Amino acid sequence: MNELETHVLELIGESIDSPDVFTDTDEGMEPIRDSLNDAIEEISMVSGANKRTYTLPLRANTNWYRLSMEQGVFAWPVNVYVVGYGRCDQKDFEWLVLYNPRWMYDTGTPERYCLVGKDWICIHPAPATDASSIEIEMVVIPDRYKTDADRIKLRDEFKWAAVHYAVSEYWASRGDKATALIHHGIYLKKLGVIELYPESADKRWQYKTVKE
Repeated sequence: MNELETHVLELIGESIDSPDVFTDTDEGMEPIRDSLNDAIEEISMVSGANKRTYTLPLRANTNWYRLSMEQGVFAWPVNVYVVGYGRCDQKDFEWLVLYNPRWMYDTGTPERYCLVGKDWICIHPAPATDASSIEIEMVVIPDRYKTDADRIKLRDEFKWAAVHYAVSEYWASRGDKATALIHHGIYLKKLGVIELYPESADKRWQYKTVKE
């Protein structure tokens, strides 16, 4: 049982020393870990806090490259640079077709890129030689942890957010909507995105004049 799991059990009223429901085993903690992993993935996507620089060697006359991640999952790029030249702009294929219907025949120093799915990138123009490479500063979703010995890749300021996310899911699974919403609200507040879910979103505000 790691630190986050301990906090979750404390908040739901479970005994830490002799839990009744979530025993201190990989199987017993699986529901809590699933919720915490879901929270870590969402926090990574929303905050963009988990970044990594990925170096991709380029090949002559080649536009398409697969991003082979050894750890984590590519979420979205922050910046893409051609080493020794400068920053690439992000475009889409509609733009490329309008720019030049024969864009796949262009070669030279890469100036732009397009994303294809979750792990493919297209470089334009295709490199003229094998000597160049690009560096991709990217947001990464960490791999899901499976045991209490695994490292949790989450900034300290977001750990309590993940805890309240898991507590919210626990109460939701028990049918306690009110308590689940309270903890989900705390999760959003600690994540810093509470303004995206205003409490007054379901209200319609209007002015009214009273005529004599």
